[in-house]
Amino acid sequence: MALIRQTARASAALAAGLMLGLGLGSPGMTALGQRETPQRSNPQERTLDANLFVQTSAEYVACCLQAYAWAGERLRQRLAAAPPSELPPAVIMDLDETVLDNAGFQSFLDRESKPYEQAAWDRWEREFPTETRLVPGAKGFIEAAEQAGVTVFYISNRVLPEPTIAALRHNGLSVENIGERLLLRTDGSDKTARRKAVEEKRRVLLYVGDNLRDFSEIFMTPELKPDDAIAARRALVERHAYRFGADWIILPNPVYGEWKTPLGKEPRRFLRPTKME
Repeated sequence: MALIRQTARASAALAAGLMLGLGLGSPGMTALGQRETPQRSNPQERTLDANLFVQTSAEYVACCLQAYAWAGERLRQRLAAAPPSELPPAVIMDLDETVLDNAGFQSFLDRESKPYEQAAWDRWEREFPTETRLVPGAKGFIEAAEQAGVTVFYISNRVLPEPTIAALRHNGLSVENIGERLLLRTDGSDKTARRKAVEEKRRVLLYVGDNLRDFSEIFMTPELKPDDAIAARRALVERHAYRFGADWIILPNPVYGEWKTPLGKEPRRFLRPTKME
């Protein structure tokens, strides 16, 4: 029996040695002893369908054209109905994903499996202005507004004026008097003070954006439990329903924005439950 046990132990040791030598059962090793390349998770996987919707779907184009068509109609209505005023008319527009399409930046993040990083965005903004495109319908609306004597102001949380102007010029948009009309971020993302600066010298007829905070800071995600924060923002939208389509025009942005703030790392838990088996 002792001989049998010794033989068994020797066999087991030999098998273990062979497995070690071949890399069998060893983490990160192949059967031939070659080290495996670990699979890298892609933090952009969550936004793949959203990016594809923006970059490929005719439905996205239709949503944008619809929003800008109505924006143009509302601008004509409000110009016609406006009482006499010493303040010249204006519209206030966000830039990114409202006028400028930054799909190339999202493609970069996906290709490199990177989370959003401010440094990467700063590089995109600084070095790749000619890769931006226009959101469908934006150019037609802007040109019609300018032809009607309405000044278009851009309030954006970009920080670099020259590349931003280059992006506007590259896409065929007027940069006349752009120094006065381009209000970029200097201290925080709150746009309230910049909107007020325009409102003090212009009669603002429309506000156009893709994020609710483009219209008012009341839509900033409150410091509540995620479910309560989501409910609070929806309640605010319902409370201000009379402004949407009237002087607030919103564009679709399923890729990023304030709406994602409460979702955290487990977004599936916010899906609506069902009794369906």
